[in-house]
Amino acid sequence: MAHDDTTPHGTGDNSTTGPAPAGPEQAGTDQPDTRATVVPFRRPEPGPAPATIDGEVVEPGTGLEVGAARETFGTRVLHGTGRILAGPSDETRARLAVATVDAAHAAGHRVAAGTRSGMRVTGRFGRFLNRHSRIIGKGMEAARQRRRADHDHTDLKAARAEAKDKGDTAAVEALTRQHNESRHVGIDAAQKKAELIWSVTWRAAAALGVLFVVSVVVGGINGFGRWLGVFNANDVLAVWRDALTLLYTVAVVAVTWWWAFPAVWLLLKLSRWWRDGNRLGDQVLPVHLRKQATKNLRVELTESALVNALANIGNSKLNTSIKDGWPHRDTDNAWVQPPMIDGKGWSTKIRLPQGAPVKSVDKAKEMLAHNLACRPMELFIRADADDPTVMDLFRLNPGVLRDPVDPYPLLHEGSTDYWQGFPVGVNLRGEPIVADMPERNFVLAGSPGSGKSTLMQTLLNGAILDPLVDVDVFVFAENNDYEAISPCLNVYSPGAGENNVNAALDHLQELYDDLSARGRLLQKHNVNSVLEAGREVVAREPGLRPRIVVLEECQRLFRQDKPEDRKRIVNLVINLFMASRKYAVHLAFLTPSPSDQSLPRDLVAMSTNRACGAVNGNKARNNAVLGEKAHEEGISALDLKPKTKTSLNDCGTLITVGFMDEPGALRSYYLSPDDQQRIAERALEARGGGANGTAEVVVVRDPLADMLTVLAEMTPREGEQHPRAAAVAAALASRWNHYTGWQIQHVTDVLAEHGYKVPITQRMYPVDPARVADAAAARDSVPAE
Repeated sequence: MAHDDTTPHGTGDNSTTGPAPAGPEQAGTDQPDTRATVVPFRRPEPGPAPATIDGEVVEPGTGLEVGAARETFGTRVLHGTGRILAGPSDETRARLAVATVDAAHAAGHRVAAGTRSGMRVTGRFGRFLNRHSRIIGKGMEAARQRRRADHDHTDLKAARAEAKDKGDTAAVEALTRQHNESRHVGIDAAQKKAELIWSVTWRAAAALGVLFVVSVVVGGINGFGRWLGVFNANDVLAVWRDALTLLYTVAVVAVTWWWAFPAVWLLLKLSRWWRDGNRLGDQVLPVHLRKQATKNLRVELTESALVNALANIGNSKLNTSIKDGWPHRDTDNAWVQPPMIDGKGWSTKIRLPQGAPVKSVDKAKEMLAHNLACRPMELFIRADADDPTVMDLFRLNPGVLRDPVDPYPLLHEGSTDYWQGFPVGVNLRGEPIVADMPERNFVLAGSPGSGKSTLMQTLLNGAILDPLVDVDVFVFAENNDYEAISPCLNVYSPGAGENNVNAALDHLQELYDDLSARGRLLQKHNVNSVLEAGREVVAREPGLRPRIVVLEECQRLFRQDKPEDRKRIVNLVINLFMASRKYAVHLAFLTPSPSDQSLPRDLVAMSTNRACGAVNGNKARNNAVLGEKAHEEGISALDLKPKTKTSLNDCGTLITVGFMDEPGALRSYYLSPDDQQRIAERALEARGGGANGTAEVVVVRDPLADMLTVLAEMTPREGEQHPRAAAVAAALASRWNHYTGWQIQHVTDVLAEHGYKVPITQRMYPVDPARVADAAAARDSVPAE
């Protein structure tokens, strides 16, 4: 039977027997160099024979019942000495106690199982009483710690120690003086309180004495003339007597029922302590007293738990320092911030000893997360911004990553501003994340069901709420991911066919050609980028509208049979990618298969915003999106799981670079198709009832105009007056995918339709640019019907 090892510096599993080499846990004891024998638990057999439990002989009649949880269960015992090195954890004892009680009930007995934290009371009422008693106890402890902190001036001491570490002598002197002065505050307050009580008592007594004398004199005078009514001095004295009688009766009742006052005071204090303890949460209670004990079996982030976890990550410098007493030595000043509840998790700051930088602990993050009973992605380690020797650690509560994300903030009202960014989700602490847009481009990847499209849909729903932003979406598959917002899109072209690929490439080429026009508009307004131009300028210049181009399933674009076709496409995309950022043209590539074939390496290297969802444990795919050696540096999505038919798992959680100040996990908002449709209706209203351009992609081109473009750049062969028709066809195909497969006949047929019959000279078809220009002019001069 295996059991927990909670020794401060444990070396492995305790369930094996036989001699084991001395581990780190023995180095800190006063034992000679000996070997420990780990003895497994064995239940005593029935009968008169003595039983062996945990390496000890238990004689009959000792009162130890079969199934009872013993104090030494789960411990290591030095062979031949019987010395106990460490005890079991609270979780182990709780499980044993529960198992023992269940076994006893099955046998028809009622058993009270002993645990290290006290006597276990059975039954619902007993558990209720035990649970709330513990809550009150935790509240009392919290109140005691607050009083102690106030009495010992903990904050001042910590501030003085920090100033001393930084070498700020002026601050140290000021804090020391403040500390010395604060020590007399209590005495001064008590003295002033005593003086106030004495002053009030004396003045009240004097006032009552004067009132008594005046009332008796007035009553005596009024008895002669009755000017103030029918009363005299005797009547006044009777009133004073009744008042004194009432006071006496109250005093008698108070003395008789004296116990009611401390009882009421105690009830009020218990109520306050219970509220204080309840605010700390279930995690401060023993495992068996929590509301969901089976879901909360984990190591709490206490000071001792963190130190024990650090001692077992394999860092020799940390191990040596911990054996020497770190972090509890007076000279360390280690605890900058003790572990405390922080939103949806626990946070702490601790100054690491020399030889153990924060980066070395971060490299052992997986082991530390295991020791703290959480997943690696639920643990955050970084150096403090003010002191690089301080480790800022944050651990999420289990299950937080799979709780529902907060609602999308613009679901029912509101608009967006391209220059301020669009909301996309929350970080793991629940803080909202807004994606900056100027000079940004995007690469998103992950297995189907990881949530990459969800993140992009969230971004686009924010984009369409700004009427100045144009959005183009090409989906190289048949799905309805963007159907709900399609009325707001300038270009929406779904489909897995070759025509859609060609349309996308032609569109990218047009965008690349349009950068020159955008550049001239920037020169017109004497600015370097659309970011500098601002909203007012862009509102007046439609040619500078920000444009977001999404290419979903982009592997269909880059995976080509011919190397020359792939090279041409990659060059086009890379050139546009490099040149478009300051012109407010943003490209977003999404693929479920991140690799160099689906995402060219240069493209990923130049992307500012990258996100990776679940990638089925493939380190190469993770690094293909998040950057070379990203996994080795702790930027990894390998622990994420995509959704399945029965569970959402980590769908919508992606590891990102560029969305936040530091790489980390982002949980995107979720918008159902109905939610997106409502947002699209508001966006259409803001856009005047439609998108800024056409609602669908137009693949048809103008062959005459395109021929004039390529002819202007072509040089005829030596000895020839004009370029050949075959060369014109090749130039058209190399520039626009629309002309892929064109040959001589296609060129001559188009020219013949417009009145220019290309002559045949020595089996060649020389094309005269002037005749092509005349044909185009003649066509354009004909008025449209």
